[in-house]
Amino acid sequence: MCVAQVLTAHLLPPWQALGSLCSPWAAPRVGPLPPAPAMVRISKPKTFQAYLDDCHRRYSCAHCRAHLANHDDLISKSFQGSQGRAYLFNSVVNVGCGPAEERVLLTGLHAVADIHCENCKTTLGWKYEQAFESSQKYKEGKYIIELNHMIKDNGWD
Repeated sequence: MCVAQVLTAHLLPPWQALGSLCSPWAAPRVGPLPPAPAMVRISKPKTFQAYLDDCHRRYSCAHCRAHLANHDDLISKSFQGSQGRAYLFNSVVNVGCGPAEERVLLTGLHAVADIHCENCKTTLGWKYEQAFESSQKYKEGKYIIELNHMIKDNGWD
């Protein structure tokens, strides 16, 4: 096999290229292997743990557009997060929860766990695990998501 054949072997169909390169009577290869043909990288589409119904107004992660909550699960818009305004939700999807820790917030001592987007790992807010004051018990099991980490998605006019 001549040098030109070696250099163009990667352009031949595999059965032709391998047949001539693997022959026991072929001359030994001279020089480095030719460069491999450019590969096309197929990116994997984003998949979320849960998709919220298309007919409802919803909130999504501002960084990756993963669905987070339905507007129907919004309890209050008058909360303060660590970086600005925040909303209180009854339930959320596509979020992971960190370990609970006690924090003194504006409304007193609470056990909270930071929550993050499962898709892009951005910290979104926190989950109220336990409220130590009786007037704050309604927050237990609820979620705070800061406005700068979510967008309104689908059905907003």
